[in-house]
This record gives sequence, structure tokens and C-alpha cells, in this order.
Amino acid sequence: MNAIGLRVVLVVGLGVVAFCAAAHAESKYNPYTRQWEDVAPDAVPRLNPFTGKWELASPGSVPKLNPYTHKYELVPPNSVTRYNPYTKKWELASPNAKLELNRQTNTWHYTH
Repeated sequence: MNAIGLRVVLVVGLGVVAFCAAAHAESKYNPYTRQWEDVAPDAVPRLNPFTGKWELASPGSVPKLNPYTHKYELVPPNSVTRYNPYTKKWELASPNAKLELNRQTNTWHYTH
């Protein structure tokens, strides 16, 4: 393979890695709860007006009631309730969210 071909492969490979990292959730530390949470990469601490607690949430998230847990969560506006067969719980998640295993915490969650 020549130098130009190698550069193209390297650039495409880095682009794929960057896209995959942006599309998946990551573990972030919530300084208010002192816990690690699986959240979107753009999540920042936000005050949930219904619970009075600080949550890590993406910009544009809104408080929505999870009818199964009877708790308000900060989630994307188009979120729906989805069943997580690994945790055996109903979660609020985007309609196009996919279940993903966080290998660091060994927990399954929907990615937004």
C-alpha cells in the first residue's frame, strides 16, 4: 500500500472511531450525587425541577414522568417508555435508542 492509501485508511479509521464515540453513551461523574452515570457525551449537570436533584442530562432535555417508576427524569423531549430486559425495568429513552452494554460497569442501558 502506498503512502496516500495508508493516509486515506488512517483518516477514514479515525473518522469512524470519532463517530462511534459520539454516538454512544459514556460514564460521567455526577459531583452532586457522587456517582458515575451512563449518559450522552454532551450531558451536563442540570437541576430537575420536580425532584430538586441534580442529574446529568443533555442540553434540551425536559422533565418527563416515567409511568412505571412514578419518577420524573430529565430526558430528550421525544422519549418513550421502553423495557430493558437486562435490568427488568422500564426506562425513558429515545424511540431510536439502542441497548448498549457498558463494559466498565457491566450494566445495560439505552443510548440516546
